[in-house]
Amino acid sequence: MKILHVVPSFGLGGMEKVLCAVINALPREIEQEILALNGDLSATAWLCHARVTLRDFIRPRGNLPFFRLLFQAIRASCPEVVMTYNWGATDAIWLGRLAGVPYILHSEHGFNADEATATHWKRNLVRHVVYRLASKVIVVSHHLKRMLEAQFHIASDRLVFIPNGLDTNRFVPDDRTRSRIRQHLGIQDEDLVIGFIGRFDPVKNLPLLLHVVEHCVREDSRFKLLVIGDGPERAIIQQALAKPILQGHVMWVGKQDEVLPYLQAMDIFLLTSLREQMPMSMLEAMSVGLPVVATAVGDIPVILSEGEAGVMSALDKAPRHLVAALLDLRDPAKRLRMGQAARALVVSRFSQQLMIQRYYEVFRMIGLSAEQQMWFGACRV
Repeated sequence: MKILHVVPSFGLGGMEKVLCAVINALPREIEQEILALNGDLSATAWLCHARVTLRDFIRPRGNLPFFRLLFQAIRASCPEVVMTYNWGATDAIWLGRLAGVPYILHSEHGFNADEATATHWKRNLVRHVVYRLASKVIVVSHHLKRMLEAQFHIASDRLVFIPNGLDTNRFVPDDRTRSRIRQHLGIQDEDLVIGFIGRFDPVKNLPLLLHVVEHCVREDSRFKLLVIGDGPERAIIQQALAKPILQGHVMWVGKQDEVLPYLQAMDIFLLTSLREQMPMSMLEAMSVGLPVVATAVGDIPVILSEGEAGVMSALDKAPRHLVAALLDLRDPAKRLRMGQAARALVVSRFSQQLMIQRYYEVFRMIGLSAEQQMWFGACRV
């Protein structure tokens, strides 16, 4: 059996982490290929599967040359299954059908930065068509499932809800790593480190994040912000580094292949996004025992609904509420209690083992052979 994964990008992001976990869990008897439409293959650092081929693809200018080249790439691969991811790879759905691929699975993890506040009507017309051409559509959040059912009228039996999962045996608190990283960054024991990890896109709402942190610093100079990531809005972080009130209070370490040590050095995780679905960075932070302060978007209200693992706020009230929540978390006992609840929640509901088991069920539905099912069951983590 051969699977061709078509992704808009194979960079260092949450969707790519999920994809790598699935690829690594599949048995080596299943041949897999990855085609990144923008040529970014940075996430290969997360692969540990010997039978994965990275297909060369240089996107030409113009839609027709692009469609022709992508069709040729799918035909040349000759897969039994094409798996596509997010809007940027939806052309591989209809082209895969034209190429005669038996099974096409589309995985929807969220929306691009240019659809941060609302989806684009032209893209929605395309989605109405291509979602119906897929054998199954996988969604990572309840929010996406409701949207596809209500807005695109996709039958519930064509949708598969698979929440993101992570290796909770690896993402654990570690006091030794915490001390080492804090010492390396010049963070004092009494400092309160607010953390953010993500791509610097408009959807992440970096101006609000920095506004909230600035108000916290004005109230208590022990607050520090540790930022991991990079992207088109890098200038916003660079301007913050030069702002007098934030000088010495914002640490930016760039994009990192391995974010775990930095998470273990934080005290609180802050997410101010305009739109999310099920953010991997937040789940990773919770797994290492960090309380979360976040905007109530996507499935964040579902995850934090009981209020024991973190605090959330509606976007229109976010500045005031997020500042108040961070100030309240100066209490170490409250941080510890929320952090422990956060880890317990992730371990019980968002483990990588549960996620892989759900992908296994999808492969079973589309006709994975008995032998391949056995191998997949044995290899899942």
